[in-house]
Amino acid sequence: MAVAHECQTCGEPLEILRHPLRRLRWTRYWWEGLLSLVSQPLRFCAACGSIYRNDGHLLATGAAETAVEVKAGGFRDDMINIRDGFGTIVIASEIAVIWTLAGPGAYSPAVSVLAGVVGGAALVPFSYFALRARKAKKELKRLKVARLKGETSE
Repeated sequence: MAVAHECQTCGEPLEILRHPLRRLRWTRYWWEGLLSLVSQPLRFCAACGSIYRNDGHLLATGAAETAVEVKAGGFRDDMINIRDGFGTIVIASEIAVIWTLAGPGAYSPAVSVLAGVVGGAALVPFSYFALRARKAKKELKRLKVARLKGETSE
């Protein structure tokens, strides 16, 4: 049998499935991904998520994450990391305010006010990136549902 070079579902060119265990996680095809690590690699369509054996046999449609989903997942991870960074600043400023007010040493009231202002100012980008992360999570879920239904989404 000749090796297929394009997807039978949407006609897009096939690519080698990199990181098969991660891409096929929580699907019933994870075992095929594990076997492909020691045998010939699986191929997949980045547009619709269909996976193929190396000989061209279609295993499943919509089983692997599409390229759009991987990109949206990376964007969500970035938003979460930035949000967590600003959250760390907020928590550190709260600790600084508590320490300056109730700690063993005597501090100027300006130090407590400054720490409070820094923490309050960090709340604005914290909430912005938290909102972006929630929106990205909803978009990622919408893309996954569309892939599993067989709808091509851009």
